Amino acid sequence: MKEAKLVFDLMVRKGSIVDVRCCNILINGYCKSKKVDQAYKVFKRMNCWELVPDTITYTTLIDGFCKVGRMQDALKLFSEMHCGGLLPNVQTYAVLLDGLCNNQQLSTALELLREMEGKKLELDIVIYNIIIEGLCKDGDMDSAINVFSGLSSKHIKPDVRTYTIMISGLCEGGL
Repeated sequence: MKEAKLVFDLMVRKGSIVDVRCCNILINGYCKSKKVDQAYKVFKRMNCWELVPDTITYTTLIDGFCKVGRMQDALKLFSEMHCGGLLPNVQTYAVLLDGLCNNQQLSTALELLREMEGKKLELDIVIYNIIIEGLCKDGDMDSAINVFSGLSSKHIKPDVRTYTIMISGLCEGGL
């Protein structure tokens, strides 16, 4: 990351045009290195360069915050994204749902899922796998089975991952 930041700074000093994609790459690098504060600084500096963060920028940073357990920051950024008029895509929702489930905030994840369903977003099996896995890890097998059973009414086909999650959850739950 050190070298990437040096090249980025050199680019800025030499007057090269910094674009959103370039910032997204740097933000992603920091997030993967668990240096989310550094990533957030790049995000904030985008204003100075008159750059408007896109869905990828927000999703990457939200994912970074989730992975280090900073859910309040992730949720704040998600809200900020909405307020700025930028609509999250299914990937943004998936990242946030996964973060909520992995940080013991399952009730918030389920609220978000209901909100997504209410907005008639085209949800895929990835979204439901995240929820089913969260429910299994939480030991709520009845709810996991209900979500799993409801997939067909939503015209969503379980995949290998779905079945693996369910089998694992049922085995660990002693069912």
